[in-house]
Amino acid sequence: MKFLLLLQTVLAVALPNVTYAYIPEPVGFYAFDGVDYTCLFILPKTYFVAVEDEGNDYTAVTYLDMSGYVKRGDVEKVDYEPVTKYATSGKVALKSGIASIYLYADENCTNVLTPVSSTDSLFLYGKAATAGVYYCRLKGANGTLRGYIGSEGVTVTLPEENDVQAVAPEEPPPDNDDIIVPPKEDDAYGTLSLPVEIILVVSLAVPAFLLVFILTRSKDKPKKDGK
Repeated sequence: MKFLLLLQTVLAVALPNVTYAYIPEPVGFYAFDGVDYTCLFILPKTYFVAVEDEGNDYTAVTYLDMSGYVKRGDVEKVDYEPVTKYATSGKVALKSGIASIYLYADENCTNVLTPVSSTDSLFLYGKAATAGVYYCRLKGANGTLRGYIGSEGVTVTLPEENDVQAVAPEEPPPDNDDIIVPPKEDDAYGTLSLPVEIILVVSLAVPAFLLVFILTRSKDKPKKDGK
């Protein structure tokens, strides 16, 4: 048990301690190309980002499967791990009768990346800064792509607000080192080795065999005087 406690301590030190930040209001999630910051989409309020590094103007964060930035001061660091960190309940689906739409590289919906059919899987990250446009992830025949779709031809379901709860801390296992477990009755005298068992069987079997032999000879011996 002490070994388990030691292992937990070592893992706690070795594994990185993730810090989360709360999104109190819808804020931008930015990409950085080395020169400029570009807002990809709007993060939904009441959810969280994982803080990677804090800069002067922007904070490096991760959200779902994306790395990016938020403006410093737009989110609030918390000292707990939230149960629900990211919004995953939003949905985008093609309307009935619509065969396909387009995924665009820009939120102005001018640079086509690929067509999107009803059999393709679309995941909603959030609204774009431009009204009526949404940032999505597409998993289709051409692999995984991220881009923008317009609201025409699709039904969009935005995620509900998060019910913010903290992950309950794990209780340490009880220390049972001082508990003495009595041995089982079968194990009280230990376990005999195979040679010892053979000797014991033979030592018990030989006298029994001799006794049977003597009794048998006594019955077969002829009686004197014809009696």
